[in-house]
Amino acid sequence: MNQDEAIRLVIRQVKDVQAQADQILKGNKSDEAIENFARYSEEMKAFIRKNIPSEEILAYLKDITPVHYTKAKISIWQYFVFPSWWLSLYKEYNAKNQVLDEIREVQHKYANLELLLKALTG
Repeated sequence: MNQDEAIRLVIRQVKDVQAQADQILKGNKSDEAIENFARYSEEMKAFIRKNIPSEEILAYLKDITPVHYTKAKISIWQYFVFPSWWLSLYKEYNAKNQVLDEIREVQHKYANLELLLKALTG
């Protein structure tokens, strides 16, 4: 695959990552959607490192932080102790809000990456 083909493919994938982030931020806040976004983002960065030799792009990839999200697990015994169960849900709510901020930031960085990639193609 030549570099222009790789860049066009990456631009399409970058748009897809941005669309996934947009879906999450606009309503699909499921654990599965967030985990898929995080995984796809990391796979995308690995593909770019492998196929786009531009030093500028490789340096910019370091600025795109990974999205970390772990779903809170509620044990059976926590359902019997009301405050414990409620605290677990509250932690989950805060964790999800934090990861949404991370996704928003990553989405903006991918938008900038798209512009850098388009500049490479001329």
